[in-house]
Formats: sequence, structure tokens, C-alpha cells
Amino acid sequence: MKLNKFFFYIIVILLLMPLISACQNEQKGHLGSPSEKVLPGEAYTDTRVAELLASVDMHHFTEPVKAPDFELNSVQGERIDLSRHRGNVVLLSFWATW
Repeated sequence: MKLNKFFFYIIVILLLMPLISACQNEQKGHLGSPSEKVLPGEAYTDTRVAELLASVDMHHFTEPVKAPDFELNSVQGERIDLSRHRGNVVLLSFWATW
């Protein structure tokens, strides 16, 4: 009988943990939200960046280069233009399935 109570309490605790975790306040700076805004024309100057980018065959611009404005369709079908995101870091991921 004591063993059944023990397992009952363990199951209750395991079921309550996600509920308690979901009810906690979100903290600022969590993954997925920008911690600081990059101003247009502001460049990241760490010298290791060039080495890291070169290791994956990417180019590091030493001077900021203004990207031309363009429009694309999102996966949901809406038109998105680059100028709407001015001042934010934008990562484009082009992919295809054949």
C-alpha cells in the first residue's frame, strides 16, 4: 500500500512540473528575442568573425554594405519587403526540395 502512495505522489509531481513551469514569468533576453537593437550603419568589429565565416565559405564585409530593398513571398503567401525590417538583423534562408 505504501508503494502505491509513493508512485501516486511521484506521478502527481511529474504532472505538476510542466504546469508550474508554464506559469512562471518569462525573463527578458530569452532565446528568440533580440537583446539589443543594431543601428543602421553600425558594424560588428570582432576579428574572429572573418575567420569563422571563412571556415564555412562565407564572406565577411569589413565595411557595412547596405542591402538593396526587395520583396519576397513568405511561406504563408504574404509579401514581405526588406525595408520593413530596417535596423534589425535579417537572416534569409533559401531552400528547395527537388
